[in-house]
Formats: sequence, structure tokens, C-alpha cells
Amino acid sequence: MRHRLLVFAVMFVAVVGFGCSSYDDALEEPVAEADTDGGDADAEEGADHEHAMEGDERDGYSKPDEVYAFLGINEGDTVVDLMAGGGYNAERLAHLVGAAGTVVVERGSEDFQERAIGGDLSDYNFAFVGDVAEIDDGSVNAVIAVRAYHLFPDVPAQLAELHRAMAPGGVVGVVEVRLNEPAGHNMDSHRVGEQTVIEDFEAAGFEYVGESDILRRDDDDYSVYMVEGKTRYHTDRMLLKFLKPTN
Repeated sequence: MRHRLLVFAVMFVAVVGFGCSSYDDALEEPVAEADTDGGDADAEEGADHEHAMEGDERDGYSKPDEVYAFLGINEGDTVVDLMAGGGYNAERLAHLVGAAGTVVVERGSEDFQERAIGGDLSDYNFAFVGDVAEIDDGSVNAVIAVRAYHLFPDVPAQLAELHRAMAPGGVVGVVEVRLNEPAGHNMDSHRVGEQTVIEDFEAAGFEYVGESDILRRDDDDYSVYMVEGKTRYHTDRMLLKFLKPTN
């Protein structure tokens, strides 16, 4: 019988920093500010620590409901929020999957854990883990990686763990700031090319399903990571969908 709250690991007492390697830092490079797009993957931040833009204003840029619909996440699903940080996506996903589903929160902040365990979100099922390796084989229906992919310290190893943890037919949604070139990775601007992401996922055994333009921004000049006076929400972001084949 499913418990209201599953805790795979009591992790993170504070945001952890990662030394950039390959695509540098599983969520964004040294822990400093936190990217914020949602999944809060930015841990380059460590996670979603940028709270200046929340609620309806942030939703207007991050479009969480449209992202989840594109990925086909449904009530009752088990969904992983990679590098969840402050829980922007984890909280919204909990409302979507409902009491019959579970949100696996990887690297969630201490504040979010408190809300999930004994606070306003305690009616939902959350499982807290410090790493994807802690998740059971074939137990996941969907994964959200918002500004997380470019921080993976070892891309092949991380994608292999995701593939292992996912049920056949499960999907992964990747949101990254667009490089404006098909391939490459630039940690100065924290941008990556779509083809680089696609090739890495395909090499790990995933099938590329397609891309949505709902997070495209035509006013991005692709020169910097964060324009003065604006946030990462204003950048041109890709939204890619991958599938774990059923055979």
C-alpha cells in the first residue's frame, strides 16, 4: 500500500555544488544562484532558488501546464523532477498526478522537503532522493529535466541511470537554453545545441520523439546566459521529448 509520503533518502541539508565537467555540473555549475526554470534544475546553481519571479508571472514564461501536456504526464503517474531545488515543477506535478501518483524529487531543497513532509503539500506523495541511482528499476513514467542536462557531470552515466529507472514507454522532457547552433555546449553562456542533446539521448537507448516551440523566444540574441534586468525565463529554450522504447 502506498504511503502518503515516500522518502528514499533524506538528503540535502543545503544546496550542493557540482564541479563542472563534461556538460558541467548537473544542473548548472557551481552552486551559486539557481537557475530557475523550473525543474529547477539549476543548480549552477543548485536548483530553483531564484524566487524573484513566481506564480502567474513565472508561469507565463515557463508554461508548466503546456510542458506537461506535451510530455503526456497524467494523473497517477510517477514523475521525477531532476535537480528540483525549490520545487517549482515538483509542486505543480504533484497537483497533476494527484494522490494516486508520486513525484520523485531529486535534490530538493530543505524548505521544499519541509512543505512536502509536514506542510501544505503533505497530502501528496513525494519521494526524496539524492541521486537517480536511488530510484527502483522500471518505476518511473516520466522525467522532467529543466535546465539540468547541461549540468550532468557524466552525461552517459546519468542517462544510463535514467534509462534503467524508467518503465518502457516512459518519457523524458528536456528544457535547455538554446545555443542557436545545432550542436555544441557553451558553459560561458550556459547554452547547448539541440542535436547534442538528441545524440546523447539516442546513444543511451532513448528514442527522440520531437520538439515543441512553446518556450521559443525570438527576442534572445544568444550572446549571454542572463540579460541584465531579466531572468533565464526570458531566454530562448528548447523543449525536447524522448521515449524509452517498449521493446
